[in-house]
Amino acid sequence: MNTFLDLLAVCYQGVPLTTAFIAEIDGIDRGTEYRQISAERLRQHFSLGLPAAFKSNVLLTTVSSPSSSRPLAAILFEPPDFSGTPAAQARKQPGPILSQYRAVARALKAKHMAMPNAGPHQWDTPAAPSQASSGPSGDPFPNEYNKDSSTEIRTFYHLALLVRDISADHTETAQAVKEAMTVYLDRAKKEEVPIFLEASSQESKSEFEKWGFKAVEEVSIGQGRVDGRGWPTSEGSGLKVWGMVFNV
Repeated sequence: MNTFLDLLAVCYQGVPLTTAFIAEIDGIDRGTEYRQISAERLRQHFSLGLPAAFKSNVLLTTVSSPSSSRPLAAILFEPPDFSGTPAAQARKQPGPILSQYRAVARALKAKHMAMPNAGPHQWDTPAAPSQASSGPSGDPFPNEYNKDSSTEIRTFYHLALLVRDISADHTETAQAVKEAMTVYLDRAKKEEVPIFLEASSQESKSEFEKWGFKAVEEVSIGQGRVDGRGWPTSEGSGLKVWGMVFNV
């Protein structure tokens, strides 16, 4: 987990969505001159949710340099039977932007991972948290996190985080990402189970499209709250999020 946190702290500097979350949490005023979130603050941010996720059955693959033990890339998945608290759901008092993002992510899963309606009681058996379209159980979240009153969600893998060492050689990191991603693409194909993810930048969207993911819907969050870099402003255009699916 510490290795993964170190990669996140470097890789997520300048990621608009994460910047927006942290700026909101820290109460940064609108009009404050834009600055990059530090690696130390990013590590602290991700340290809230990851320990809880790591206590569950998350799947993590880390690929190191062939010439040393230096980690180059890592990928974190919630499997179809994931039974813990997703890292994005760990904060119990989210601000408006994080709340909106959670709602958007749940709605995208419910819409694009839905199964045909087969009867009024099909959702009586709790689903894994990563497959639910409501929020996690426990105050202040709704109690029906593991259920959905209107939609049955199909089995799927959820790609939660993909990180790389941006200070390392690009060719090496690209190969490391390929190795990590191939593990799960092959697993999904073998099990005939789709993969779902939320892309939060045009760059990541384009990269996932190269892997065979299809953008199924584009939504905006934080309109009137943040600009395109995730920094607070009353005239902000907000940030785009894409629901993406790898079908087998």
